Amino acid sequence: MKNMMRILILIILAATVAPLVPAQELTQITNIPENETKEERKAREKRLEALRDSIAFLEANMAIDSSYFVITAERISLDNKINIMAPEQSTNFVLVQGNKAIVQLAFNNGFSGLNGLGGITVEGTVNNRKKKIAKNGDISYDFSVTGTAISAQIYITVYKNSNQTMVYINPNFNSNTMTVYGPLIPYDQEGDRYGNKVFQGRSIP
Repeated sequence: MKNMMRILILIILAATVAPLVPAQELTQITNIPENETKEERKAREKRLEALRDSIAFLEANMAIDSSYFVITAERISLDNKINIMAPEQSTNFVLVQGNKAIVQLAFNNGFSGLNGLGGITVEGTVNNRKKKIAKNGDISYDFSVTGTAISAQIYITVYKNSNQTMVYINPNFNSNTMTVYGPLIPYDQEGDRYGNKVFQGRSIP
């Protein structure tokens, strides 16, 4: 049922944010013949995957323009030396909500940490936004964040035809850099369109 709902959402989005998708293409993807062969099914699923990736990219682009999005960490690199694979995505993220940005790490290591989640949560004000689309189609989105416990430059790359990103966080007053890899999705206080939510710990006052 959940997969069917996602397909229906894709169809709606294709009709609204991707009007250049030919109607015949949508028909081929959504109309499943009773005698569909294995090869036909693979081809249809490949077209559906390509459509899903294109829509995810368009959503990411619009989310950046609206300044309401979250990047949940699938992998984290600290100082290009320590790699943290498959962290808990709902508690490790870079969140932008209008003019506010939050960077949170939560290692669930048995210690409460500064944020109560085994890590650190810092937030600040977003300034100096710069967006550019490269010749290869990738989106570059850079901004600075300043707050009580953070002063950093954040550089986001969204890869073409996907919502996958690389986020490079460069503090202004030390060399402890961090790189976050994961999807960029539209997000506000109500969560994303599937009802997923991130969990914020205590910020440093």
